[in-house]
Amino acid sequence: MKQTTDIRLMEKWIEARSGTPAIVKDTSDLLRVKFDSMEDDLEEITWAKFFKTFKDNKLVFMYEEDINSRFCKFIYK
Repeated sequence: MKQTTDIRLMEKWIEARSGTPAIVKDTSDLLRVKFDSMEDDLEEITWAKFFKTFKDNKLVFMYEEDINSRFCKFIYK
């Protein structure tokens, strides 16, 4: 398991897995990555909003390097 706060690396990892930045609907700051259009509980957001929320909440991105893995989560520093 890896961890990063590098927004370029995060964006590259997410896009390589066909993900998009998102938040949980009806919240303002619960970040998620949307991988499937069927994930109705997630609302897509812009990269700018995603990274602002990430920085404002002082989060760390945890992820697996395996290109076949979509496992990731956001934790507090």
